[in-house]
Formats: sequence, structure tokens, C-alpha cells
Amino acid sequence: MKLNFHHLRAFAEVARTGSFTGAAEYLHLTQPAVSKAVSSLEEILGIALLERTSRQVKLTQAGVSLFSHARSIFALEQAALQDIEERRGLRKGCLHIGASTTIATYWLGRDLAIFLERYPQMDIRVSSGNTETMVHQVLEGWVELALVEGPVDEERLNCELWHNEPLLLVTKPGVEREHLEHCRWILREEGSGTARVVAKTLAHLGIVPARQIIVQSNQAAVQMVVAGVGVAIVPAIMAAHHLEQGELACIPWLQGDLQRPLSKISLKGRPVSPARAAFESFLGETQGQTNRSS
Repeated sequence: MKLNFHHLRAFAEVARTGSFTGAAEYLHLTQPAVSKAVSSLEEILGIALLERTSRQVKLTQAGVSLFSHARSIFALEQAALQDIEERRGLRKGCLHIGASTTIATYWLGRDLAIFLERYPQMDIRVSSGNTETMVHQVLEGWVELALVEGPVDEERLNCELWHNEPLLLVTKPGVEREHLEHCRWILREEGSGTARVVAKTLAHLGIVPARQIIVQSNQAAVQMVVAGVGVAIVPAIMAAHHLEQGELACIPWLQGDLQRPLSKISLKGRPVSPARAAFESFLGETQGQTNRSS
């Protein structure tokens, strides 16, 4: 025994309006179509729902009971539709995004503040870790979208450039370029986007670090350089304050500026939620503003 919701809706409107004519007008159907739907429902359920007379339609006890259930069912339907409409209109919902450590610490807060001014009812969950961790979380479906360091070579993922971030070679004041090969280098762990860029840069410069320390974050690398432990290549945004305070010095690159790409990754084929679509559109706007200001 299964309820046909077309039949149930016809019955509910007959019960509500007290007539087949009223139900037909409300549902934009013919009166015979409504009568047939109710009769079919009674046949499926094996019980009379209405007492029909020439003047009125009266509910049987079974009809009263079913009408009560029908009102609850259609109220739930309206609540579901309203919930979906609010999510489509971004008046509610939750967006779960990922971000590599530096992006989560230095970039994402600013952008999320502006995004939530537009959509104040939206809930945001942020997961952070190195690029390798974020790739895993996107592949497993734990986050809808992640912002990471560097391009990601994974055929199951969409990978698009978000924007380029400048990197600086920072030291304690007084260290000269010719000292670099003999310095202790503060490097990121394997799996970090920064680690890949730094490895290529050192190879290009012909520098083979004699000594090194591996750390889990760029912030740790900056603090170690400030403490005089060694030298490091770090995002400019993380070194800016220490440079202004004279705690760090910057050794310019011989050729142009060094940058690392920050990328946006998502799982191929995953349906795009309205919240994610709005956030990606917003990221496109901020990328354009960043490019124009740089």
C-alpha cells in the first residue's frame, strides 16, 4: 500500500473546501479529475474517506484521520520548499571550505568578513592544514572547496589559479647574499606548497643548504628567522611587520620577483551548492581587485 501524493492532495483539498468544485478550482483541475483521484485513493487504501450526498461532502472517521495526516505532510512539504528556497537565496545554509595554513591565517579572514557582510545568515566551517591535507579533504568530500599553495596535479580535481602571492628571502639584518649557502635554512615540511616553490628556487640559485630545519608552518619559519636561527623564503604578508620593525632584512632577488600561485581546488563532478557558487563568484571579484592593485 502506497500513498499517491496527487491523489492525497486532491482528497485534502476536498476535505478543506468541503466540495469537489472548490477543490477543483483550487487545484486548477476539472471536477471529474478530482473525483477520480479521490476514488482511486479510497480504492488503494481499501476504505471510504468521504460520505457523498447530493448537497455536501462529509468526512468519514478514516477521512478525518487521513486529513489530519495530510495537513502535516503538506505543511512539511511547504517547510522543505521554504528551506530550499532560503538556501537558494543564501538566507541560510552552511559552506565548508578548506585552506592551507598561511591562507587561513593571513588571507581568508579578510575575505570571509566581506563575504559574510553580503550573506550574514550563512554559516562557514573552515578546515586548515598543508596543501597535501587539503587535497585529501577535498577528495574525500569533507570540504566543498579549498584554497591551497601552488598548483595541484590531481586528475580528480579541478584546479584554478586564485592569485599569485609574493615571496621574500628574509634574514636577520647584516646577512649578505654571499653568506646564504653557509646559512642554516628554515624549510617547510614535505607536502607544503611553499616547500615545492622553495626547492625549485634554491635549485635555480644553485644553493644547496648545508644545514636545515624543517617546520610545519611559514609562521614558525618567520619566528625562527627573527630569533636568528637561520634564513627562509616566506610569504611577504607574513614578514611585513617584522621588516617594518627592523627585526628582519630582505635580500632582493637577482631576477624579478618570486611568487607562488595560490589555487582554488574542488572535486570534479561534485554538484555546486548555492553557497559555494556565491563564494567562488566572490573570490573571482577579489582576485580581480588584487590583480588591479598589484
